[in-house]
Amino acid sequence: MTHPPCGPERRIARRVFGARSAASNYSRAAVVAALLAALAATTLTACKRPEAEAKPAPARDTAAPREKPAVRFGKVTARPLPQTLDISGTLVADETSEVATQVAGSVVSVEVDVGSRVKKGDALVVLDARNLALQSQAASAAVAQARAKLALQQGASPKDIDPDQVPEVRAAKQSMELAKAEADRVKQLFDQGAVAQSTWDAARTQAQNATAQYEAAVNGIRATVAALSSAQAQAGLASKSVADTTVRAPFDGAVAEKRISVGEFASPGRVVAVVVRDNPLRLRIDVPEADIASIEIGKPVRISVAAFPDRTFPGVVKRIGASLKASSRTLPVEAEFDNSEGKLRPGLFAQGQLALTGESKTALLVPEAAVGTSGTSARVFVRAGDRVTERLVKTGRKVDGLVEVIGPVADGEEVAIDKVSELADGIEIAAAQ
Repeated sequence: MTHPPCGPERRIARRVFGARSAASNYSRAAVVAALLAALAATTLTACKRPEAEAKPAPARDTAAPREKPAVRFGKVTARPLPQTLDISGTLVADETSEVATQVAGSVVSVEVDVGSRVKKGDALVVLDARNLALQSQAASAAVAQARAKLALQQGASPKDIDPDQVPEVRAAKQSMELAKAEADRVKQLFDQGAVAQSTWDAARTQAQNATAQYEAAVNGIRATVAALSSAQAQAGLASKSVADTTVRAPFDGAVAEKRISVGEFASPGRVVAVVVRDNPLRLRIDVPEADIASIEIGKPVRISVAAFPDRTFPGVVKRIGASLKASSRTLPVEAEFDNSEGKLRPGLFAQGQLALTGESKTALLVPEAAVGTSGTSARVFVRAGDRVTERLVKTGRKVDGLVEVIGPVADGEEVAIDKVSELADGIEIAAAQ
């Protein structure tokens, strides 16, 4: 079998044939002889046959046998658990208030910001109160003037006023009584013929005028009392307006939004902040029609949120709707959760279980450490001699460090409780000491 010229042979051939073309005075025989000699020498020193090349030595298998993982096991236990309903929903604040101004004015200070904790009555925003303060002073002066005219003592109410005790009325009453007495005396003299008709007419007219003056004085006092009541109302409104220049928190909670800044002019009704009462929090649940007979106020509820995946929060059912939603055939139910720690926030999505009435049902529980994941499914590894078998399960409630599992496991079986992420179906294991 022949082989094509190797690299050195190709280079020698190129040089030789080049020389042949350049040196035409040589004969063809000489060129061929030189070519054969060069090829022979080069072949002996530079080319090697493929069959002569050294073959690599076969690799030796140096991998050590795989060590069996030492695994601890726990038992599957059966325990009666109350019936529950899986629930989900969004936590909402117990109260939400868009706090608005009652009076108009420029903002001179903003006392809170987003996230600020407030107590009922704490100042949120302060408006310029100078104009309203002057109006309040004017109203207070009008009240003082009316009280002085009525001779009211400090702390006395207009309802306690006796018009006859007012100096002006008392004087008019005395004049009336004197005029009446004089008219009676003149009448007696007239009847006896001792005085003329004109004297009696004058005395009678004087008595009538005095009576009219007395009644006018009484009516004047009544009008003053009414004016005093009006002035007091105006003073109260003015005082309230001054107080309303400080916008205050309606209840204990937190500021969710700040909607105004210093220097802005606020008209009456302008929302300046949103305050939420975040303790307790509410969870609105839609209970299917088939389960509404098992819902009672006071039943416990437990939820978990993504922000705290390893913790559950207890609550109780507080309100049950009066009617079902026609579109979904569900009954609205509200549960409340204590948030004294401030961990939960309105708007968090929560999942959990709501306890139902009725007899408890037996559930299979395994240690929480025994549950691993396989894609989107939960799994456990059950001991089978010196191997483990993978079982896909569905998880449920958590109780005292145990988790409910639903799937092909049985009471009393042993499940791996450590190195779960390192195990695989059918792998050999060694029991941990």
